[in-house]
Amino acid sequence: MTRILNGLFTLALAAMLASCVSDDTDLADVIAQYQVEPVDIELDFSDLAEAGDVVVADENDPAYNDYVENSSWSKVIEIAYDEGGATVTGTVAGVAVETRGAHVTVTNLSGPVKFVVRGKTSDGSLKFYGDKRFQVYLDGADITNPQGAAINNQGSKSFYVVLADGSTNTLRDGANYAMVADEDQKAALFSEGQMIFSGKGTLNVYAVGRGGIRSDDYIRIRPGVKLYVNSSALDGLRANDGIMVDGGVVNIEATGAGAKGVRSGGVMTVNGGRMIAISAGDTRIGLDDEGVVDTTACAALYCDSLITVKAGTLKFKATGDGGKGVNSKGNLLVQGGTLMAVATGTNVIKKAKGVKLDADLQISGGYFYAYSKRSDPLEVAGKTSVAAGYVTCEMLPKVVTIAY
Repeated sequence: MTRILNGLFTLALAAMLASCVSDDTDLADVIAQYQVEPVDIELDFSDLAEAGDVVVADENDPAYNDYVENSSWSKVIEIAYDEGGATVTGTVAGVAVETRGAHVTVTNLSGPVKFVVRGKTSDGSLKFYGDKRFQVYLDGADITNPQGAAINNQGSKSFYVVLADGSTNTLRDGANYAMVADEDQKAALFSEGQMIFSGKGTLNVYAVGRGGIRSDDYIRIRPGVKLYVNSSALDGLRANDGIMVDGGVVNIEATGAGAKGVRSGGVMTVNGGRMIAISAGDTRIGLDDEGVVDTTACAALYCDSLITVKAGTLKFKATGDGGKGVNSKGNLLVQGGTLMAVATGTNVIKKAKGVKLDADLQISGGYFYAYSKRSDPLEVAGKTSVAAGYVTCEMLPKVVTIAY
């Protein structure tokens, strides 16, 4: 049986006030509900025990091409950065590689090609052209581009980012991007096509000019991956067409005004792993195209579509003015795993809320927690339903906890 909770907070508060029938009523319990402190949400870089990733072998499965194991990688080119230059080893028919100092441009017309990238540069980049799928195998790469994206894929096909086992890799952008006509570079790691992360290595991304990691298609994160994104300008991790988290350890910090830690323009599905995003920016104030004042609050997670949590651990915290732990225009389905959302910011321009949904909330398993220090912990425009079988279903003025 489903329990409908719309208007629950108003009713609960009215009931508490109605119970105060005399001047000597003990209000300690009522006051305590407004003074509760949130659970502590901090970045967690510790190892995560994960079940082995199952490669989709059915060619008819929509996810088949998301698995780098399903392509042949006999064509290999190595790129070794050495501060002011880059050495390219290997040739593949149909692939042209040009170097200008440590700025490397690849045109791939040959089909699946593996690019092994190593070495360090403080003034370099890696750009790809061509509508053929390819993989970048990062094995101790450290690339900083003072004038734009460290890695920029202008192709629309699958872009596999494979982190060599045990490796640590770092990408940094610059504060001022040198733009190219008719080309996007919206983040330190940017792709026009889908971006799939795999491997058992670490990738650290530091963004000061634009976003951290962004795809104009979708992003998939597979088990074993370790990602850390620190963005002081725009969003930390963003995909226009959806985000799929199958596993891995993801830590994100976004500090820009109105910035989102994680932003998904399409469906977001979480099947495992651990993702923690902290947004510290205040509300951004600007003018829209018609000169009207526009305000945009930050959020640790923002989604334009459906969010489904099946397994794994998700922790989101917003600390700036009007910040939301989770803010979604679509439904939120919690079927398993853990979802925690905390908002500790002020309400000067926008109201800070733990979870804000423009559609429905459905909880049928797992653990759900929402907290707001100065406003509603949970705001749902549609229907809120909690399936039978829960162990805890606690609704307080500042915190909501539902556990199975």
